[in-house]
Amino acid sequence: MLSPLLLLPLLFPPTHAGGINWDVYEYGVAPSFHWSRPFPDDGTEPGGFHVHCRASQTFRAKLFKLKDLPEPWPTGLAPWQGEIDGWLGLSSGRREYMGSWDGVDHKGEDREIVVMDWAEVPEGVRGWIAEQRQEEQQGGDEGNGRKENEKRWWFGVFEKKPRKEEGEKVGGTVGAAGSSASASVSEQGVEAEAQEKREIKDGDRIVVFPAGAAYEILPLWVAKGSGCERDFNNLAKYKPQAIDHAVVAWVVDHTKPHRDLGKRDMTFTVEAMSVTESEEGRHARLMWEKLHRTIKRNERRQQREERLKARREMEEGRVRDEL
Repeated sequence: MLSPLLLLPLLFPPTHAGGINWDVYEYGVAPSFHWSRPFPDDGTEPGGFHVHCRASQTFRAKLFKLKDLPEPWPTGLAPWQGEIDGWLGLSSGRREYMGSWDGVDHKGEDREIVVMDWAEVPEGVRGWIAEQRQEEQQGGDEGNGRKENEKRWWFGVFEKKPRKEEGEKVGGTVGAAGSSASASVSEQGVEAEAQEKREIKDGDRIVVFPAGAAYEILPLWVAKGSGCERDFNNLAKYKPQAIDHAVVAWVVDHTKPHRDLGKRDMTFTVEAMSVTESEEGRHARLMWEKLHRTIKRNERRQQREERLKARREMEEGRVRDEL
């Protein structure tokens, strides 16, 4: 049997400086961001777990700061400023900022938002956004569903605007086209709106979101064609840290745009894994849980003894005072 000292590294694998996002330490993390990297950044498997399936995919996007909102396209988001301002609701405090990559909160006008072509967003992600919008609509104006979604689910979908520059692209693949009417967040919402107005094609829309929102549904970004569709599409199995029969995921890489050159283009890479606990990992976990319970029992026993000692000293002092 392995000794406890040899088993502990299974639970606590070493960290590697190469994957550190120093903005986390310089600016801090948004309070609503509750995720952390669930596996090593050197390509190895999570300690104490077997990886049955893993997949990764890289996406192209544009990264803007809130101070870019009034600036003209493509260095800013002036064509959508009014719509994005209303959707964000930052001035009214209606929505919580969910952070940028790794949950970083640059504060104020330096907060970041991601823009992608709606057609380039994976189908599973688009479907999830559609479901959230549908729940919001079913919740009613004062319903709990609407209030919860307005508080958290930060994906806004808008129609592209006509621009003088022909062939301008968002996300690098689809040319800009369309009219000034705004689009619904969900595919169902767009279809319902189309009955009254007209159909808005996927290629004529963009999706705007703080990067922190993507962490809520990372497995959906890489599910299609992964060979792990069943696990990755089941968000009930998606956990912040590896446990038995779970799915874990992380944005393992993201680039920064060359803002000094007027660029907003960037890429981000999502990796997800389906894991089960190994026999060695289970033994180490049970050992650690037993050790943790023992430590807690000893702490409670010590606290009781200290309280009893303090009570006896008070009683003895009272007796001496009476004498």
